[in-house]
Amino acid sequence: MMNRRTFINNLAVGGTALSLSPTMRSFAAQKQENLRLALIGKGGMGTADCNTALRVPGVALVAVCDVYKPRLEDAKKQWGNHLKLERDYRNILNDPQIDAVIIATPDHWHQKIAVEALKKGKHVYCEKPIIHKRSEAKALIKAQQESGKVFQMGTQGVSAVGMQLAKALLQEGVIGDLNFVDARFSASPGALNSFHAPAEATEANLWWDQFLGEAPKKPFTPQRFFAWRNWSDYGTGLAGDLFVHVLASIHYITGCNKPLKVYSDGDILYYKDGSRDTPDLIYSLFDYAMPQGANHFKMSLGANVLDGISNSWGSTDFNMVGLKGAMRVNWDAVQVKTTAATAVAGLEQKLQAIPGFGGITKISDNEYRFTAKAGYPDAHFLHFQNFFDAARNGTKNIAPVEFGVNASAAALMSFESQMKNQII
Repeated sequence: MMNRRTFINNLAVGGTALSLSPTMRSFAAQKQENLRLALIGKGGMGTADCNTALRVPGVALVAVCDVYKPRLEDAKKQWGNHLKLERDYRNILNDPQIDAVIIATPDHWHQKIAVEALKKGKHVYCEKPIIHKRSEAKALIKAQQESGKVFQMGTQGVSAVGMQLAKALLQEGVIGDLNFVDARFSASPGALNSFHAPAEATEANLWWDQFLGEAPKKPFTPQRFFAWRNWSDYGTGLAGDLFVHVLASIHYITGCNKPLKVYSDGDILYYKDGSRDTPDLIYSLFDYAMPQGANHFKMSLGANVLDGISNSWGSTDFNMVGLKGAMRVNWDAVQVKTTAATAVAGLEQKLQAIPGFGGITKISDNEYRFTAKAGYPDAHFLHFQNFFDAARNGTKNIAPVEFGVNASAAALMSFESQMKNQII
């Protein structure tokens, strides 16, 4: 199974060259009215997002914005000379020809640009977390409600077939009442190393003041721009970068929308060279009550970027434990093991209602594997298709602003708990 991190890296390098499966080609055969898209923030994630968006039929990229000049030059090489290139996002939002924007900037810009984009009548696809501080939530929700435009948070896992299966299996009581969720993240396999900014990162190429925005003023330091996730002024630590994916998936699967309390502990154990002020290792414990209030469950999330061995990626691989059994949830499959023989009679018929359901494989009387259909579109594609369908047709989307705020706020509770050394 290709994990999310590898998939995104592939998309960022050359996503438009990815071939379409037969199922994707059937999607592509549908006639769609062109929707004009702009990208704000052409880093690795923004590039991957854009490559995915362009795989959806009827989407045309017309503009790209970034404060770093070399990225704009790369945009024309990747997507064509027709592009309108801007360094100031406001010029993008003021263009009446643009229907929708992807916001893939550092976290401290997400809410501000999203609010302005909604007020300008743009549909918004915003990378997670969609708020940098919990206090930003109300204004963002209000802007979306008043605009009537579609807002989608970029937590693609909720569109995965595996998450749909996990939701249905939990509702059917296959593992009984949920009591524990566990997920872990590690660094890419290999030796540890600090980030060094490219030689092209000069004051002439990088609009430093615009990058800082309303963040505290700092002297020109390219590492803060290219490794902004390391810094609390611009990012939200490992919790906002990584935990938010699992939180969004668990909120979707369980129907929960916020934890009752969160406790986190973390530290800078290795990168003490001045390259970060957020932990390089963090563990968090979340306490949730199910929507019906019948039971509580705990969730343990850990991220250790000092671990170059485990190759764990929790957003695409986590465990859910219940009183009758457990589920290992992946984006394209769910493996269930129960304490007694699993009753699968009738389950298959119910799961047929899930688009992309492939079938059930028996491993033993108390262990089964539920999988996505071979060749079915990946979660990244499905997430963008869901966003564009909602923008065109007014249908509901899967990760709207309230959902995004709740998942983001849960991640920020984890971040705040570690920074303040207290239960939130």
